[in-house]
Amino acid sequence: METLLKLLLTDMQMILVCYAILLLACASNVVLSLYHNINIAGEQFDGKRLWLGLKKAIVLVIGTLLMVIAVDVATTLLTQYVPNINDQVHDLITVAMICATIGVAAWRYIKDAYNTFINILNGKPNEVADALDHKE
Repeated sequence: METLLKLLLTDMQMILVCYAILLLACASNVVLSLYHNINIAGEQFDGKRLWLGLKKAIVLVIGTLLMVIAVDVATTLLTQYVPNINDQVHDLITVAMICATIGVAAWRYIKDAYNTFINILNGKPNEVADALDHKE
């Protein structure tokens, strides 16, 4: 049991670093999307959409924590029955699982933020058309 708690604490440190990356990616996406939707697309601020995004982030955090605990428990129990599973295999499985879950989510937010950033740089569609019409 003590080994399991030690593994969980070690994994939580890595997860916190990954969550910091995810938080930065999510925050950049939210800020850029708010600016784009309100100033360029002319939409009204919708607190409900912001709340839904926050709920999705909370579910992602809780789900990832539960998956890490499940992987830690499974690999710790397997080491008792399968002699070839050592700490390195456990660490590899845990890192792969964390990267697959948090990394995919962070990459999606980064990709969405980048697309929104490009849309902001392009401006409003009518501004782009006017600029092309008056190009000398």
